[in-house]
Amino acid sequence: MLLLGLASSAWADDELSFDRPGIPFAASTLPAGGFAWEQGLPSVSFDRSQGTISREYVADTVLRFGLAERVELQLSNDSQVWLRDSGAEPQRGHGAGDAAIGVKVALPSRSDDFAWAVLATASVPTGREPYGSGDHLQTLATTLSWELPQDRALAVYADVSHADAGDSWTLAANYTFVSHQAWQAYVEAGVGHGEESTQGVGAGVAWMLGEHVQLDCSLLRGIGHDASDWQGGVGIAFGFL
Repeated sequence: MLLLGLASSAWADDELSFDRPGIPFAASTLPAGGFAWEQGLPSVSFDRSQGTISREYVADTVLRFGLAERVELQLSNDSQVWLRDSGAEPQRGHGAGDAAIGVKVALPSRSDDFAWAVLATASVPTGREPYGSGDHLQTLATTLSWELPQDRALAVYADVSHADAGDSWTLAANYTFVSHQAWQAYVEAGVGHGEESTQGVGAGVAWMLGEHVQLDCSLLRGIGHDASDWQGGVGIAFGFL
């Protein structure tokens, strides 16, 4: 799975809203000519099953380009994937993962406290297995976000995915309970079905370092059959309006 790091940002309208960290993505787009680079340092997943411990570290990259007032282009790539498997036949290695292209559209809203957006992505199996999925994946996702009193926020996220290996879906909620100019913190939960779904409960924090740089840290505990036991990581994002 591309851990595109999907977050409900609660920064002010005149500041950058990054898509990472978290399950939902920001319900806003970059303005025309805007640019953002969001980088996992890395994103990590850990799974223990039938006596085997599997670890995956992914340097996931997302480049966002503002095309119009409410439209942005996203190019993503798992530039490096490290795998560690301690099973009966231990495996270690690293290689390039898959790439994807996406278009996000911020939809009109009559309320200043509500925003929503849709994101359509298609991945290309550019990485060889096991570092890439070896499968074409198409995903349609949406985030609905409400600003609440006392600088809090609620976001609801949903997606459906189609791949040769099968279909998946995710439904998640994200609650930002601390949101200041310099940092924010959230809790979230997701349910779903399929290999590409996100099933877990977790939390995360993000810090704005000036006007153009964000640091983040997140952790998600898997709760479903298709989910890794743990997912998370740290990341950094740069943006210019």
